[in-house]
Amino acid sequence: MSDIPEIEAEVTFLTPEEGGRRKPLDLSAGLYRPHVVIGDPNQRRAVIRDGNFIDEEYLGVQFKPAADPYLPGTPRVVTLQLIYYPRFRYDGLVPGATFTVREGPRIVAFGHVLEAQGDAV
Repeated sequence: MSDIPEIEAEVTFLTPEEGGRRKPLDLSAGLYRPHVVIGDPNQRRAVIRDGNFIDEEYLGVQFKPAADPYLPGTPRVVTLQLIYYPRFRYDGLVPGATFTVREGPRIVAFGHVLEAQGDAV
């Protein structure tokens, strides 16, 4: 068992036409450490103000390895590790919370929390 708190979530990666990744995410040989932003899963652009200031809270997570690629448009249950806890709190990632997955300002997926484990949330 890991000391890193985890959440279970259902995540759907966007298709390339929707602004998602060009190739399906394959975690069989490596780590994936994007950010999640709690909010409307229908959002498709970062909230930017004053020219170049992202006005959202980015929470660093790590997807646990998986044998099969993540196919765009297909919901999938995943385990996300809250890798920066306890330095940062993940209070908003409670069951039912919705979020988008970010690679920098680019939104590549959306999802919702199914279950939270540990005291980080």
